Amino acid sequence: MNIELQCWSRRVLSIGLLFGLCLVAAVSVNAQDRLEGNGRVIRADEENKTLFLAHGPIPGFMPAPMRHGFTVHRVELLKGLKAGDMVHFVLEVQDEILGISSIEPIGSRQTAPAAEAPGK
Repeated sequence: MNIELQCWSRRVLSIGLLFGLCLVAAVSVNAQDRLEGNGRVIRADEENKTLFLAHGPIPGFMPAPMRHGFTVHRVELLKGLKAGDMVHFVLEVQDEILGISSIEPIGSRQTAPAAEAPGK
């Protein structure tokens, strides 16, 4: 098989896998009304209504810890959050957008979830 065909095959396979993962995530989210998790704030972006977290597993949605940006449904939820804050958050679908509907502090600067471990 020539190099160009191998590259094309890898691209098609990657797109197919990504599409499949998106479908699985969509089905999982639609199967549950509320998803909850804990994480450490990386950055709060009030202008774009986004909270960036290093979070642990989110049961029923993301089985592995990772770093991720989530839309917040109300920008007021971001007020007072600082990098390093540990939070408990709830994800819900509102107006067809999966986003954070509530955030509660769970302590200050505790041990980070595995997604923030060095080298990840």
